[in-house]
This record gives sequence, C-alpha cells and structure tokens, in this order.
Amino acid sequence: MERFLRRAWAEVHLDRLERNLAAVRALTDEEKTQIVCVVKANAYGHDDGNTVPFLESLGVSFFAVSNVKEAENLRKYGVKGEILILGHTPVEYASVLAENDIIQAAVSEEYAVTLSQSAAEQGVKVKIHLAVDTGMGRIGVCAYDDNSCNKAAQALKRISAFEGIILDGMFTHYAAADSMDEEDLAYTEAQTEHFFKVRELAEEMGVKLRHAHCLNSAGGAFHFDPRSTLVRYGIMLYGLKPDRKLELPCALEPVMDLKAAVSYVKVLPKGSFVSYGRTFRADKDMVLATIPIGYADGYARCLSGRAYVLINGKRAPIAGRVCMDQMMVDVTGIDGVCEGTTVTLIGRDGNEVITADDLAQMYGTIGYEIICGISKRIPRVIFKGKDIADVVEYY
Repeated sequence: MERFLRRAWAEVHLDRLERNLAAVRALTDEEKTQIVCVVKANAYGHDDGNTVPFLESLGVSFFAVSNVKEAENLRKYGVKGEILILGHTPVEYASVLAENDIIQAAVSEEYAVTLSQSAAEQGVKVKIHLAVDTGMGRIGVCAYDDNSCNKAAQALKRISAFEGIILDGMFTHYAAADSMDEEDLAYTEAQTEHFFKVRELAEEMGVKLRHAHCLNSAGGAFHFDPRSTLVRYGIMLYGLKPDRKLELPCALEPVMDLKAAVSYVKVLPKGSFVSYGRTFRADKDMVLATIPIGYADGYARCLSGRAYVLINGKRAPIAGRVCMDQMMVDVTGIDGVCEGTTVTLIGRDGNEVITADDLAQMYGTIGYEIICGISKRIPRVIFKGKDIADVVEYY
C-alpha cells in the first residue's frame, strides 16, 4: 500500500532545492552578503518542516518568515539559525520573541516604542530590524528624498536608545526589481541609494547596525549590491522566476510537482454537457476522465476551459468547470487511461511540461500564488532523489 492517499498529492524534491540553492549562491558574494532563505507560508507551500531543516543542513543559517507562529514552528523543528519575522507581531509577544531568539521587523518608530515598552515590562530585550520605506509603500519609516532620509536616520538614532529592544538592523523592499523597464530600473536604483543614504546618515550619528539589507530574489538576481549585508531569496529557491518574462542569470528547477490519480473514465456521447453551468458540450463522442482534485485543493476554478493536464505524456484539456473536489478532462486519443492512472497538473510527463508560471499566465496571476495556494488537504510527499523521505499530511 502507498504511504499516502493517491487522490491528489504534491511532490517536493529536495535534490532540486539543493541545486537551486547552489545556483543562487553562485550569484552571491557570500563574503559580504549572507543568504537568507525566505520560508514563509509553509515554505511557499513546500512544507517548512522538511525544507527548512534540509536547508540548514546545507549551511544556511538565516531564515525569514511572515509571523511569530511560523517562527515558533521553525524552532520546534530544531532550527538553530537566525530567524527574521518580516511582518507584524503584537507587542504582547515580546517574551516569545526574546525567548526564541527571533528578530522582529519594526514596521514604524511608533511600533518600536510600544514593543520596547512591552519588552521592558516583561523583563526581556527583543532584536529588531527597522523597516525603511523607500518606495514600496507598505511598511516602514519613509525615505523618499534627502529630507525624509535624514528623518529616517534620526528615527534610527532614537530607537537605538530604547530600553526593551536591540536595534540589530534595517531593511527595505523593492517594488519593481523584477522589471527591466527603464523607469522601473531607475526607480529601483533610487530605492537602493535612498536606503544606503539612511544607513550612512545613521552611522554618522553613531548608530551601529549589524545588518542593512535591501535585496529580494529579483534584487539578488538583477541588482546585486555588496552593500546589502543580506539577500533574501524566496521564490527563486523554489525554482520559479520573480517575473516569468525575464531570463534569469542561473538555471533553476521547480521543486514541487502536483499530481493526482484518475478516479473514473467513461465514454461521453456527442451533445452531452459537462460540469456546472453546462459551459462545455461535447461536439463528438469523447472519452472523459474524472480527476479528484479541485479548487478546494488550490487548483483554481478560473482554469476551467483554459488549462490542461498531462496524462501518459500527452495534454488533456479541462472539460467544463473545475469543481470544488473534482474536475474532468478530455482524454480522447490518449491510450491506457484508466482508474489510478497518474495525472500531472504541475510538472513533467514525458516531453511535456506544465509549470506554476504557465498556470499563472492562463488566468493573470503569478507563480507565487499558484504554489502558495495549494491547500493543506494535499499531502506533501518529500523526495530525496528517487526515494520518498517523508509524507506530510496536514489533516
């Protein structure tokens, strides 16, 4: 019997992850800039319980997550490396942050004030990296011009004296580093220079920072700057492009494949309708296969009538609307399809390949959303080489 239910499953290939890490390391001057592996959202859907300890075994010693629960999970998995929370944490969790040696992003000076007060009341000190907004418009003290850069540096100076926190660093996030448009290139350059102007001014005021980092995946690939002490690699680790239209300076492999097994095959007479809304009508006798995966599993309903799957090395287009738990595909002319036949929704089958970026393009989103959206009712089957190393079921 299989170690997992062969309804639908996601295969996570750690050997590919290892090769992707080696590829981004080749882009990085690690003597000056340390790699941070971004593993938020369950390692972009790839199962953080397996991928993060594996990355740590490969020498990674810095990780980034989105919230305190994700950070606590890494510690429960035995991760020893540094952890940076990039999102908001209620100040009441100051002792949790300190006891787990977690670095917290400070979204504003006001937040740093209240976090310091809460930490002092709880008898702890919390490490922080202050967010600096150079043009993303999301979080951080503003640094859009010379005047606001000076104000941001002054904020760093004030924060450095707060009782309950340790000002360990500062960071910013690029808005358009994955674009080669001339205006976007200029915008990214301006973000970079404003950011390092803040650091320079703060240092002149006597502020000592261990880290100042601006590089995300696209930044590391296209705008590497050794002044950034960290580079935060996320989507590229998992084998996808920051923007599918761009050619990367390194070869990457998608780490995840999404598969399912055919549950039913039948001959559908000409003129028959398929699925909700009767949007599909057979224009000839056809062979139809039902696959037990749907939008509740993260395979989007808006792929109805647009996408295809791979069966026995051939494309099988979706017939009718994707349902919550099932979908139907046209397998006319594909030999050997029967109950239990493996279906590839993301991945390679023979000479055919479907990537998360391909699916994203079909309905106007990004590959990030595809892989992060694969539901937790889909078991993750972890491979080391050709062998199954673990099966993770979230039920």
